[in-house]
Parts: sequence; structure tokens; C-alpha cells
Amino acid sequence: MELEATRISVQGPHATMLHATSVSVADHQVVLLTGYPGAGHVAAALGLSGRLKPDTGTVRLDGQADPALLRRRVAVVDAPGITEPDDALPVQTVVGEELAIAGRKAGRKAVLEWLDEHDAAEHAGKRFEHLPVAVRTRLLAELTVARPDVQVVILTMPDRHGGDPHGWFALGRDLAAQGYGVIITCADASARLLDVKAAQLGETDQPDPVQVTAVAPVAPIGAVELDAVEEEDE
Repeated sequence: MELEATRISVQGPHATMLHATSVSVADHQVVLLTGYPGAGHVAAALGLSGRLKPDTGTVRLDGQADPALLRRRVAVVDAPGITEPDDALPVQTVVGEELAIAGRKAGRKAVLEWLDEHDAAEHAGKRFEHLPVAVRTRLLAELTVARPDVQVVILTMPDRHGGDPHGWFALGRDLAAQGYGVIITCADASARLLDVKAAQLGETDQPDPVQVTAVAPVAPIGAVELDAVEEEDE
């Protein structure tokens, strides 16, 4: 899988929101896409995911310039004013809504079980805005990849909530290790703290993405036991 944007730009009503930007990401890769905090981050995320038609340039997924395909395969996480949850809602309500979107069971029992499986049961009744920053980003990302068709995850300005950028960068690497392509938009200062070569909003000549080693598949218990028996027979 490869998502490739070539010289995409977005013109706002009064000024350019996104100057010509080229960026690409494939499975098992992470890209930091940096720039001045503001509308450019959201414009890039929406353009890359087929939710906004760029004024110039093209976006292709595996060579196809198909907005419907992009919308299905490329997920935008926590974009301000777009996909961020209502901070006043309880965590369990947000989780239930996201599980329903993913086609999963979304009743109260299923929600509480999901939170427990993701080490967040203690937060079920809290307002979403009261979640610790790292927990907020992790839960939203894990809810996003619960959707069966998602191949690319765009974390949108996670550093706007504060906290340690190493936390959300590690999350991005974990997702890439599972086989997703990951783009994280953030401020230049975050990239400097992480000491990672970052792509730039408004640039077309970009550094290579960060390549992440795939997670080794876990052998089923029965298979492990069978291998042991075969070794004993030998």
C-alpha cells in the first residue's frame, strides 16, 4: 500500500491554507508532517483522505486517484473542528459512537469491555476533555483502526494538547509495526524534540519516511505445542 500526494494545495476564502505539498507513506512507515500550527494541518489531513478536493495536485492510493477509496482507507484522527470528539461527552459515549461507526457492538456492556481490554476502564464515566493526553490520543487511534478498511492513519496535531511527543510518536510506530501507514502532523518544535527528519507543509522535496519493523506474528498455542512434540519425536 502507498498513499502519495503530489503538489496538493488548498486555497481558503481569504488566503492559502495549504501551499503545494508532496508527501507519501506506505505500510510500516511513519511520516512526521510539520508546519506552523493552524489550518494547514487540517487542510492537509482532509486533502490526503479524500474529504477535501485540493485546488491543485493529486492524491493517489496504490495509484488510484479515487476520493471514495481514500475516504474509506485513510482515517483522520482528532482533527480540530472535524473529527475531534465533543469534549463534554463521557468517554464511554465517545467510544460507543466510534465502535458503532466501525460496525462493532456498541452497547454499554460492549463499550465497557472494550475500555477494559484497552486499559481504560477507569475513565469510562469521565468527560472526554479530562482524559490524560496520552490516553486520549491512544484511545482515538485504537478506535480508528477498529474500522476494518483503514490502511492509513493521520494523527492530526496531537501536540496541541500538550504532553510528551515521544508518547504519540511511539503510538505511531506501534501502528506502523502492525502494518498501517501513519502520518502525524505536528509543530516543528515537536519534530526537533523527537530528533526525527520531518516532511514540511508547503514543501515538495521531502525526506524518506521512518521505516518500522513489522510485528512478528504470534504462533497459536496449539501450533507451539505441536512444534514441541515434533522436536521431541526427532
